[in-house]
Amino acid sequence: METISGDNVTVYTLFENRVKFAPDSIAINFDSNKITYKKLFDESDKIAYLLNKSGVKQGDIVGLCLNRSAEMIIALLGIIKSGAAYLPLDPFFPDKRLEYMLNDSAAGILITESLLFPKFSYFGGKFIDISELKHVKIDSDLKDNSDENSLAYVIYTSGSTGNPKGVQILHSSLTNFLLSMQKTPGLNEKDNILALTTLSFDISGLEIFLPLISGARITIATREESKDGKVLLDKIKKQKVTVVQATPSTWKMIIDSGWNEKLKLKALCGGEPLPKDLADKLLDRVDELWNMYGPTETTIWSSCAKVIKDDPIHLGKPIANTQFYIVDKDLNFCPPGVAGELLIGGAGLSTGYLNREELTKEKFITNPFDKEKKTKVYRTGDLVKLNSKMQLEFLGRIDNQVKIRGYRIELEEIENLIKKNESVKDCAVVVKEINNDKKIIAYVIPKIKPVSDFSTEINAIRENAIRKLPDYMIPSLIIPVDNFPLTPNNKIDRKALAERDISAIATSSNAAKPENEIQKILLKIWEDLLGISGIGIDDNFFELGGHSILAAQMLAEFEKTTEKRIPLAAMFTAQTIRQLSETIEEGKPQINWEPLVEIKKGSKDISPLFLIHGAEGNVLLYKDFANRLNSDRSVFGIQARGLSGKEHFHSSIKEMAKDYVEIIRSVQPKGPYNIGGYCMGGTVAFEVAQQLTSMGEIVQNVFLLETYNACLLDPVELDKNRLKEKIQNVKFHFDNIKNIKGKDRINFIQSKARTAIKRTSARISKLKSTIFSHTEDNASDHIFLSLRDANDKAQADYSPEVFKGKVVLLRPKVSFSTEPDPDFGWKEFVSGEFKVYNLEVAPRGMLTEPFVKKTSEIIDAELNSK
Repeated sequence: METISGDNVTVYTLFENRVKFAPDSIAINFDSNKITYKKLFDESDKIAYLLNKSGVKQGDIVGLCLNRSAEMIIALLGIIKSGAAYLPLDPFFPDKRLEYMLNDSAAGILITESLLFPKFSYFGGKFIDISELKHVKIDSDLKDNSDENSLAYVIYTSGSTGNPKGVQILHSSLTNFLLSMQKTPGLNEKDNILALTTLSFDISGLEIFLPLISGARITIATREESKDGKVLLDKIKKQKVTVVQATPSTWKMIIDSGWNEKLKLKALCGGEPLPKDLADKLLDRVDELWNMYGPTETTIWSSCAKVIKDDPIHLGKPIANTQFYIVDKDLNFCPPGVAGELLIGGAGLSTGYLNREELTKEKFITNPFDKEKKTKVYRTGDLVKLNSKMQLEFLGRIDNQVKIRGYRIELEEIENLIKKNESVKDCAVVVKEINNDKKIIAYVIPKIKPVSDFSTEINAIRENAIRKLPDYMIPSLIIPVDNFPLTPNNKIDRKALAERDISAIATSSNAAKPENEIQKILLKIWEDLLGISGIGIDDNFFELGGHSILAAQMLAEFEKTTEKRIPLAAMFTAQTIRQLSETIEEGKPQINWEPLVEIKKGSKDISPLFLIHGAEGNVLLYKDFANRLNSDRSVFGIQARGLSGKEHFHSSIKEMAKDYVEIIRSVQPKGPYNIGGYCMGGTVAFEVAQQLTSMGEIVQNVFLLETYNACLLDPVELDKNRLKEKIQNVKFHFDNIKNIKGKDRINFIQSKARTAIKRTSARISKLKSTIFSHTEDNASDHIFLSLRDANDKAQADYSPEVFKGKVVLLRPKVSFSTEPDPDFGWKEFVSGEFKVYNLEVAPRGMLTEPFVKKTSEIIDAELNSK
């Protein structure tokens, strides 16, 4: 066993040394932008400054919820320098799980982005908005408050009780791990490591901290890139990446994307057992392959072994300053060749589970081989043995814990959640491997008979799992059965359940048959990948057990077979074989980007409704509203010029209106016209109506949906009340949520969360331009927010004239404090009929289910009135 000294150092002091040694070296590469070690140091100081100013003390826990970006790493370093421990919160985890983590950890501060605030409306602590970093000025050097004996991070893993458990890791453990990894498998200042793992998976610590203490470069992959094997392979090649750490599932995804050539690459593989056939394929494509092993409780990886062609795959030796013991059920040593449980001791040991004293005592026991009884060891639950070459081999688990796509899962957590459903009598969850892909299968005994009547409840169980579990824990299939097979001891025979043939499980759509060659090819690929026969072309890929990695494999296989490429993003909207085939029909013309979008097709005999984009430029917000309209009326949306990234932005409302009048008349040459828009879109609709009227046309209705006349707003007051408005916005979202029940509440929250995450990503992209050195790519990176800024300015500069037609204002029952006028400032600018509807909804809710139903009813009535 090798010993590495690292007394009185933390990851931050090691990083600081690198800053002093080579301040101008590139530390981070993200979306073709680069940030130096010195710039990273300066920006992370701002986070530490804000935390110190907020009263953070050594050992406090700070939540961190950001999309993958350089700002994520800046925040990590700032938290550590402040003396606090970081709590990673993946913004794509279910809200309930994030809420549990924040409450259980008692984190007093959350670093996120203001547009994600509604996701955390329950949080009673302090928010730090990452986008405010550019306003922070620091006059003097900040003290590094990190200490080797204090907490570095708390990370939550699956727990058998139904809730995740927080693993606490000290700085001394993290430093010991990093210094050991720096030597073996090895990393130096010439390396470029790809960071592709979510922060909520502890192995991300190697991808982030190891390069920063070694003077190496981090190339960050976005969440979307990390799910697409072809994109990852292209990134590895283009960015000249030298080290990649990934799970076997991800390595397989990259190989399946068409990777055949040898690369100058060191491959680290861990998180789940490395299959021999995958190892052989990787050895043909990389310079070095390392098998990594270790539980979260002993700090990321506890051992590593270089994989040699034709040699058995083993776990290797424990890393520096740690020890392995193989014991039987009575905690006695097992001789070579005899299987036993692996115990791990030494410098990597966690201090235990946060707020779980009994579980800590159960898993972290006094070292049975320490005569002085001063040290502890962790009971891994892993079954191992020493082979004839004295190499440590992994054999499996001694309990019901599994690993899927690198994530550790307690199957009892899933069982306990499903058992809470009132219609479920009992539940047993197993893992079944199909085509080298591990699937979670939930068998349930319903309280109702026959089991064939249980389909509605299956959907309810799945929806509840989606709300409360991360995607990697959601069962691929939920199968009702009359009873479970039992062992001779009358226990559930999980092995027999896992061995059941599920290939003929009936699908939900009566297996509609393929109608063309493309659909036949897709069907064959689906059945092979999913291990299920009888799939119909209207069955949903993800409801059949598919996930993002399988989707990438499926699309790669389709490209190999047909030489037609489908982007992975298509799977967000096209999730059935029929929908996918429609996106790739042979001979289908290439659709160019146009401002005019037909949202709903209706009768040519009825005047259509034109809806104009809001400040963010797109018309997706009108989708639910258009579908709710009862009349057989076409609905068209007008997107903003510049949204495609290939056209200039309009600089004024009048300029927009002039352009949109021509677009509208290309569809409907003569009136009467019906025009509307949400928020800023209503202002544009008002001006469009003015210009059409001046041409002698009739405008029947102008609909202003939550549109305030911005010319009456005081810019000084707006600026003074910006923070107050953000707080009010959170409250309004919460008010809307309180007024909804059941599935509608879930859908509303998910809709707002998706919007917030999208805006967060755009804001972070724009913020990069203030941190990174300038590149030509910056404009496209933050086009979303640049367009919004341009539109906000155009609205603020617009002075409307009096309109002589009919205007209908739909406004929420309450409004922001800066918008006190009950008529939203429009009454004096309308000389014709002016109607105001006060909706029982808070701001930002009228176009979202279920509130959109009332919105559409009102507009339907006005459209049909004479």
